Amino acid sequence: MKPGGIVDWTAPDAKADAIFGAGATAAEKGMANGVGLAGAGIITLVAWLNGAPWNVLHYIVAAVIAFDVVGGVVANGLNAAKRDHFGPPSATAKTALGRLVRHPVVFTALHIHPIIVGIFYPPHLWWWGPLWYLAILGGTVIVRSVPLYLERPAALGFVALATMVAAYSPAPALWGWLPVMMALKLVLAHAVQEEPYRPDAAEDPSRDRR
Repeated sequence: MKPGGIVDWTAPDAKADAIFGAGATAAEKGMANGVGLAGAGIITLVAWLNGAPWNVLHYIVAAVIAFDVVGGVVANGLNAAKRDHFGPPSATAKTALGRLVRHPVVFTALHIHPIIVGIFYPPHLWWWGPLWYLAILGGTVIVRSVPLYLERPAALGFVALATMVAAYSPAPALWGWLPVMMALKLVLAHAVQEEPYRPDAAEDPSRDRR
């Protein structure tokens, strides 16, 4: 067993943070933001190098979606977020968005990203967005419906199968990765209840004490 860190479900005495979770450390926030920015940079660069027939709005929307979804894979998996999503209500739960993230199925239902992409980006596959939207929503429902000890394997199984289907299916140009990232962000990272490990004082002296 890897040493260091403790499991702490206690709601921290910290300000509300529906994105990263109340009491998130600078390292946690920096990792999520860094990965999100990298994702936005990758799709922007790849689209430009491939001469994608995109206008400025296409690039902006693509960067925003990539930042949200790719960075969200990390943000939803943060220990501070897990504690906010499944533990005793913190200051975050007093906000509208904070209450929302404590309901994974509803939170997933608001992610219409595939529908936007399917309509907005060539070759405009009208069926692609609704298909993956319903698939990701269904995956979240499954994970929240099984016993706790099966949540993680169920989510991993869904992501594995979604990855294979996405690899062999048509998709809007340069967007074949989106279903996989959506599954990672919502079905695996958000919907699975996991223990919120916190750094000990030696790892992060500034960590919250509650």
